Amino acid sequence: MTKLTILLADDSFQKFYHALVLAIDGKALNWTVKCFVTSQAVILFTKKVRGRAKLKLGFLANLYVRWKMKDVGVQETEKLLMDAIREGVEFYVDEAGLKLSGFSKDDLLEGVKLAGAVTFLLEAKDSDLVITL
Repeated sequence: MTKLTILLADDSFQKFYHALVLAIDGKALNWTVKCFVTSQAVILFTKKVRGRAKLKLGFLANLYVRWKMKDVGVQETEKLLMDAIREGVEFYVDEAGLKLSGFSKDDLLEGVKLAGAVTFLLEAKDSDLVITL
């Protein structure tokens, strides 16, 4: 079976959205998909933030893009994240990044696990495809 590993290190909307789409599409192809989250992106996997990525645009541009997404039927990242978890994408949050962000294991969304760099390296070594966003 094909194995896809995604490394997500940014909380930007664009990178988070594309990581989720690739993960869900990989599962649709019946691939094993694992997503490792580090750096600024760890907050997106906490109960307090819940998949709300930042659009790094001005206020009006941000409103326009969100309106346009709704208009053309693009799902919000929060829904995509819940769909990915439900479909069996495995999400691993970097423990050090989580602590640096002021969160603990108890703050993680249900189904999201803690891991470290060694876990990522071992998974990436055995993957057919590794994508970094």
